[in-house]
Amino acid sequence: MRGSIKGAAGKIGERLWLAFANLNMQQKLLIVFLTLVCLPLVMISYASSYYYTRSIKANTSAYGTEMTSKMLQKLDDYVTDLYNMSAMPLYNKDFLNWLANPETSLDKTRGMDLYITNLNKIKPDTVSVYVFDNYGTVTLNVKTGGKRNNLDQVRTEWAKTAAEGDGKPMLVSTQEVTTGKEAYYAFSVIRELKQTQDLSPIGFIVFDTNITAIKRQIQDFDQVTKGKTVLVDDRDRVVFDSEGQMTTRDLSADASIRRATGNEGSFPYEIDGKKYITTYAKSSLTGWKMFVYIPMADATRQATVTRNVTLLTSAGFVILALLIAIAISYALTRPLSKIKTLMQEVQTGNLDVSFNQKYRDEVGLLGRHFNIMVTRIRDLLEEVKETQTRKKEAEYAALQSQINPHFIYNTLETIRMKAELNDDEEVADMTFTLGKLLRYGVNHGEQRVAIADELEHLYNYVALQNMRFSNKYTLIVDIPERDFKIPSIKLMLQPVVENAIHHAFKQRMGPGTIRIGVRHEGEQSVFTVTDDGSGMNEDQLKEIRDHVYGRRPLAVAGRGIGLRNVHERIKMQFGESYGLRIDSRPGEGTTVELAIPGRQDEKEAEDRC
Repeated sequence: MRGSIKGAAGKIGERLWLAFANLNMQQKLLIVFLTLVCLPLVMISYASSYYYTRSIKANTSAYGTEMTSKMLQKLDDYVTDLYNMSAMPLYNKDFLNWLANPETSLDKTRGMDLYITNLNKIKPDTVSVYVFDNYGTVTLNVKTGGKRNNLDQVRTEWAKTAAEGDGKPMLVSTQEVTTGKEAYYAFSVIRELKQTQDLSPIGFIVFDTNITAIKRQIQDFDQVTKGKTVLVDDRDRVVFDSEGQMTTRDLSADASIRRATGNEGSFPYEIDGKKYITTYAKSSLTGWKMFVYIPMADATRQATVTRNVTLLTSAGFVILALLIAIAISYALTRPLSKIKTLMQEVQTGNLDVSFNQKYRDEVGLLGRHFNIMVTRIRDLLEEVKETQTRKKEAEYAALQSQINPHFIYNTLETIRMKAELNDDEEVADMTFTLGKLLRYGVNHGEQRVAIADELEHLYNYVALQNMRFSNKYTLIVDIPERDFKIPSIKLMLQPVVENAIHHAFKQRMGPGTIRIGVRHEGEQSVFTVTDDGSGMNEDQLKEIRDHVYGRRPLAVAGRGIGLRNVHERIKMQFGESYGLRIDSRPGEGTTVELAIPGRQDEKEAEDRC
């Protein structure tokens, strides 16, 4: 998959380059000038906008997180004050005695009412204070609106919460409070009251605080961030919502609430298609979490303005650069267009043209050399007429001096017959075999031959070598007869075998075996030439491969010259997907694989022959 994508990208790049190369010089100069001007401007604009926006986002996140923590700390201070207020009755002995006494008297009633009234005046947002004793009596003070409609219902819940606190203040999340006159949202602080002597519970006190106490601390911060703030309790129920639409709602399924797993932090978040920077902090006192949603557009508005100004400025520079590029490209290409016109005149045969050289720049030098070239062409035309006659005479003389290849064959045949007359059969056989080798190699009429012809030539070559080296080499051919007609290039196998004889068995005194085989891989026939010679190590194998595949120049008489010749001729005849592969191991011999078209291409290859 990756290779196909890479190949497709390469083809697209090649087409784009071809389209660019076919443009005239003025168009090329315009494209180059605009690229050199526009590319840096676009990159600088993008980089400055990107990093400026990212910096603003990071600073906004850090500032928002810090301010969220500070706002939550202020809220903790407020709740701490409420906790301290709930503990004040514990330091008033008269109040504790009145609460523990089941009897009702005028002094008790007035004293408790006065004390509770004073407690309710400490904090401006404290709406009401309720004190319950163990005898079913409730003493209360309400600033506005009257007492709760559901006081009897919540009393049981408050008593249970107070008992769970066992003398410690308990915080109850925001609830909707309805009275006879109005409804509002309030959160409560409850504390169980005990005797100082034996710590026995004698009742509990409840402070209802309007959430305006939270709103007053948060609204200024929302005006700065242009966003909204949500405060949730430890069960993810909304304590306060600056928009006033989600108070007391359960947000445990909200994605932004679930992402806030630490004590504080920030993350990007999207609500109804609008992007926000969300910061949060968790109170160590109450366990409540405050979320601040800062609109991304407002936070990055200055960055957007900067980006737009940069783009407009860049567009102005691009237009100016375009005008300058048009003027420069016209001035540079006008003399070239003149030379092009003069060259077209020369192409039609008109040599009476001349370029008017005004400047000494590269174009002026080009025009000067054009004039010299036209003058030289006129002189050469005269010389050509004279040399044509001399050339024909020289070619005729060269043809007469060539040695006819048939003279070589006839001479070898005469030597062979002479050796037979003298009963020297070995010399006669060697001469006869050498003659067949020369006849096969010198005949230039055919570039492709059948594998059968290659094998016959190879048999003659090995036979001649065995005459020289006392039958040292054994040739084993393991090729089915049906593959004998596969077309190949002439002299494909013999150079490979010759390479093995000269190098693989160079250090061996004993016999050597060379095996020829074939296998078929799809549309390819792969012929293998395997010897049992000395082989090569990794460095030698890499060196010979570099030589054969053209990655390193060949030595004049180095190993691999014949292999490289065969490899290049196969690629020239059949295509880039064919050629040689070499593998070897020290002491185990060498294998050379020659890939050519298979049997399915026989008819087509024979037609080309």
